[in-house]
Amino acid sequence: MALALVLFVSSVLLLFRWRGAFNGGSDFMTLVSVTGLLIAQLTGHFTVNPTLGWRAGLWYVTVYVVSSYFVSGWVKLLRPEWRNGHALTVFLDGGVYGPLPAGSLYRHPTLAAGVSWIFTVWEGCFPLSLVDVRIAWFMCCTAPVFHYLVYWYFGLNRFFWAWLATYPAVLYCALG
Repeated sequence: MALALVLFVSSVLLLFRWRGAFNGGSDFMTLVSVTGLLIAQLTGHFTVNPTLGWRAGLWYVTVYVVSSYFVSGWVKLLRPEWRNGHALTVFLDGGVYGPLPAGSLYRHPTLAAGVSWIFTVWEGCFPLSLVDVRIAWFMCCTAPVFHYLVYWYFGLNRFFWAWLATYPAVLYCALG
């Protein structure tokens, strides 16, 4: 339990030091994971059933992960610039490698719209992971591709690992 508390406090102090999440949502997702660990440890310590603590901690992480994807997908769905693919091109123009080349496939409106729709539907449907463990496996196995692309284009290396670390919780909760 002491280690979980140290991890939690150090994560919070880092957020204060940098005045919030300085690497996108990955810093906050890391805090969510560490908070889930702390919940598991504290609940397990103060109850007669440590399994209850782990369930509480894993469900805490899962609810946050599922809702983060769900909200992101539905916000994209409501925004015309995501539905028509323009937002994807704008984001990629600001990537770590500079603006997209003039001949980039992502500048083709149909492809940009298609990729945007794939991300939008995938994120918006992520709560279905909790309906069937096979859906959870599919979502959790395709998610690293999405997060790797974010890492590749934007240089957000912690983004990849922060979300990847949460998928065991999603799979556990999907099992019931």
